[in-house]
Amino acid sequence: MFKTVFVALGLSLLCGEAFAKDDAASPREIAESWIAAYEAQDFDAMRALLTDESVFIDPTSFDRPEVSETINWTGPDAIIAGVSAWGISHGEYDVSRTYESSGRVVFNAVMTVAYASPNGEIVYFYPITTIITVEDGHVIEHRDYTDFEGMRPAE
Repeated sequence: MFKTVFVALGLSLLCGEAFAKDDAASPREIAESWIAAYEAQDFDAMRALLTDESVFIDPTSFDRPEVSETINWTGPDAIIAGVSAWGISHGEYDVSRTYESSGRVVFNAVMTVAYASPNGEIVYFYPITTIITVEDGHVIEHRDYTDFEGMRPAE
């Protein structure tokens, strides 16, 4: 009897821990929330998902004449300042494939980006691969690989 109670107690503790973990958002859910906030340019929602060590980087932006500032920022203030400086009114990821591995969520997409201007919105399409790394419920890295050669204006 004691052995049965001990086993039942152990199973209930393990199951309880599993249920508690199930209540936490998965890396995919966190990454999708981040992408939604990024699309909407909801800087408060973005900030809530970042840590002081979070990184936003696009190595394909390095040494590009059409990119005024290299995209490599650390921390919420630098990330929000960098993204907001682009003047994007909103964006939309048209995801062709997504998958998750080892806390990283990969989005292969074309991002439609609408920039605010005095003459109305200017819209571009950017082929892009975005990798969101999630740890402890936060985005610790947003890494883009943008096909700048494949970028085109909407017609």
